[in-house]
Amino acid sequence: MNQYFSVTLLVLMSVACEDESANNEESFAWGEVTMINGEVPPGELSPLRDVTTSLDTIDTDGNRLVITRGVREAGTRVGIHVHKYGGHTCVLSGVITDFIEGMEPKEFPAGTCYYMPPNTIMSAANLGDEPAILLDTFILPPGESMITILEPGWGDVSN
Repeated sequence: MNQYFSVTLLVLMSVACEDESANNEESFAWGEVTMINGEVPPGELSPLRDVTTSLDTIDTDGNRLVITRGVREAGTRVGIHVHKYGGHTCVLSGVITDFIEGMEPKEFPAGTCYYMPPNTIMSAANLGDEPAILLDTFILPPGESMITILEPGWGDVSN
């Protein structure tokens, strides 16, 4: 069985085995993930800096709409993760390289946005020389997490 099929099968099994009574972090049987497409993404693990929330409200459908702004420092990346409900990122300055399981890495320069598909293993890195300012948008049920980090060692990374 090839590696990409194994990860896809793991994703499908995780979604099928979801326990609705558990919270977001416990509802996926992902386990620890250390690679995307067979490689460790480049960049030092680091959370976004200077994160501010521009909007956090409940929309007319009862979903939570959250928009945050943060800075991804040069040479850093977010831990490998999933977004249970997906999301969008717009790059306001700098360049972000997006790593998504099953896809080639793709660069997003200032003025562009990208979609983060739900339940898909991914990471994003600033491989450039200047900080990147990002605007993230998530629509999800109230009480659910925007992100679930799967990569071991993320809890050791300080804000």
